[in-house]
Amino acid sequence: MTTSWDQQERRKFLRIRKNFILSYYNKSHPETRHDATQLKNISIGGMCFLTSLQFRAGTIIAIELKTPYLTGTVYLEGKVVGCVERLAGTVYETRLAFDNLSQQAEFVLQKIVEYYKDKTK
Repeated sequence: MTTSWDQQERRKFLRIRKNFILSYYNKSHPETRHDATQLKNISIGGMCFLTSLQFRAGTIIAIELKTPYLTGTVYLEGKVVGCVERLAGTVYETRLAFDNLSQQAEFVLQKIVEYYKDKTK
């Protein structure tokens, strides 16, 4: 991976390292929500964030993301592509690939990437 934004990114989508407030839940168990987790990075294609639960690859996760672009939250949905234990039985780094983004969600993600790409080096 390169260290400068003006050099070519090896991933399909540029990732932004920025902290936003989000809550998440397993889509098949919406009654159990988890709030205020740490976002590690986000792109138009997916995100990496810390969770208190380990998720199996393929699990569908719903995300409610709060951004400076909207007064409400943005709903995102994606499939877990990986989940690695970082702190024994307590903290997991979960990677998610977005599925079926709404036009609003795609717009907000594009704005986030555009705005922060030159500010996070």
